[in-house]
Amino acid sequence: MKNAFSLIELVVAVAVLALLAALAAVPLLGAVERARVARVVSDLQTVEVALEAYRADHGSYPPVVVSCMAIDQQEVLQLPQELADGNYLPHNPQTKTSTLLEDPFHPGSTYKYAAPERYWMNGSMQPDRYPVWVPADFPSCQEASGKADDSPNSPLAWAVWSLGPRPQKAKALSNKAPTAGFTWYRKTGDNGVIARYKARDGATWSTLR
Repeated sequence: MKNAFSLIELVVAVAVLALLAALAAVPLLGAVERARVARVVSDLQTVEVALEAYRADHGSYPPVVVSCMAIDQQEVLQLPQELADGNYLPHNPQTKTSTLLEDPFHPGSTYKYAAPERYWMNGSMQPDRYPVWVPADFPSCQEASGKADDSPNSPLAWAVWSLGPRPQKAKALSNKAPTAGFTWYRKTGDNGVIARYKARDGATWSTLR
């Protein structure tokens, strides 16, 4: 008589295999997240170099991109087209986004950029400047109080950021991202943005310290 597994034995075996697979997946997913975070940190340093080169050539940082149209929300606060057009960053002719430098946590989109500079609204250059949230204790950015600042003497020169590993949850955190500390990503498994920002006096900070 041939030996055979009973239905209960098969169910138990499958359950054990599923449990082992789940346990193995946790550290693997964590490693993937850490690798992407490292890439974001490196990319934001590249964007910093591009922004500073643009300012050296033009006397100001590039304009910000915003839109009040739902169809354009993917492009709101994307990296400026001017950085790609001026070859400060690699150009991407295949998509609407301005550059090949894509946020690994937000496929199809570039990193975000904001500065108290002129801005494009629905394809039209506006006469005023873009208001960026600046915490009262800038540049440490740990206080919740602050104000939206669009002045040419704003203590914030610019900010660039990724929406982080969980973009939808990061968006829901606050409209004060990325300069408010409570919106920052801190560790593996966390929600929040990963940012780099520069003070008007020239010092630069990363939210991952």
